[in-house]
Amino acid sequence: MKISYNWLQSFFEKKLPVPNKLADLLTFHSFEVEEIKKCDQDWILDIDILPNRAHDCLSHQGIAREISALLKYPFKLINYKKKIKESKELASKVIDIEIEDKNLCPRYTSRVVVDVKIGPSPKWIQERLITCGLKPISNVVDIANYVMLETGQPMHAFDADKIKGNKLIVRRAKKGEKMVSLDDEKYDLDENILVIADEKDPVCIAGIKGGINPGIDEKTKRIILEAANFNPLVIRQGSKK
Repeated sequence: MKISYNWLQSFFEKKLPVPNKLADLLTFHSFEVEEIKKCDQDWILDIDILPNRAHDCLSHQGIAREISALLKYPFKLINYKKKIKESKELASKVIDIEIEDKNLCPRYTSRVVVDVKIGPSPKWIQERLITCGLKPISNVVDIANYVMLETGQPMHAFDADKIKGNKLIVRRAKKGEKMVSLDDEKYDLDENILVIADEKDPVCIAGIKGGINPGIDEKTKRIILEAANFNPLVIRQGSKK
């Protein structure tokens, strides 16, 4: 995983060791750092995170916690609690969630955000995404990717007005179903692949690819923001297929 040195530093008041020293520390105690590369005013550490530590270290926050334990540096946890105005009545009208098999998806959560204005994300967010190998697209898409890189929780945003039947269904794909992804690739699906579907078609290959049909564009006004946990074995098999 590509990790930004400056992003790691944001978790600490104390100055971190220089990139090559930090790479040695992680390599000798935790994970091999395969490459250190300069990127403008930042450094990229390409870290080979072990499969058994993916649940807690596959993110900037996770690597920062590891560094905190190794160096005994106080760890500055980010406060994500902000006062926002929520309407449960509005959310229930906009979207309904159905999970067909809890073994495949033990947790699926969503929030509806209205009066959205699509535009470019702040420069500092774009810079961090580029450092980590992602292309900035728009404020909504970028913040979903940013949260994933920071916390390790994958997220996805749908245009709420493009969801047929105002319903998202987590289910296995049906034989013969097809989906065009956000990067314009066409995929043939079958029963071995987990999808998120509306009442008509698959709109996302769960944990792998977003579909183009409910994608965010400049006309988007209402979004559904998804955070979920899927069966990792099913996602891995679907990704290989």
